[in-house]
Amino acid sequence: LGLYDHLAAIRADVEWAEDAACRRANGDPYLSWADFDANKKRGVNRPFFTYFLLFTCTIVLIVSIALNGWVVEPLEQNPMIGPSAETLIRMGAKDTSLIVHEGEAWRLLTSTVLHAGLVHYFINMLALWFVGKAIETCHGMVAAAILFVLPAMGGCILSAIFL
Repeated sequence: LGLYDHLAAIRADVEWAEDAACRRANGDPYLSWADFDANKKRGVNRPFFTYFLLFTCTIVLIVSIALNGWVVEPLEQNPMIGPSAETLIRMGAKDTSLIVHEGEAWRLLTSTVLHAGLVHYFINMLALWFVGKAIETCHGMVAAAILFVLPAMGGCILSAIFL
């Protein structure tokens, strides 16, 4: 994330300067960089949407394994170390015929939080933690939500069309 980190640092410098200008205009004392940085990491500046997604995906994975009888399928059937395909379909996995012919458009959203197994889950959650947290910390909850939901649903739609 080298360039992204660099741009985020520049943005933080600009925010610090804006905070100092606002404080100067109101006659308030400046914050040191350490105090300004500490304030950014408290309260509403935390990545709550990322936390929500991590929590939701974890609960959905646990429920999928529970619906599969608390067992994971053999590696020959599911190399991702997870539940059966039938269980995933029952929980709302992407199935093009169900989306198109049965009108189950809700699968476009539910499939974004379903994971085929532990391997799939851990790789996605690791990426979500680093990338989602960086985006949400720099750009806010709304931007992070948009940058998660739109590509996730768009990818599901494209997958339904072409696969």
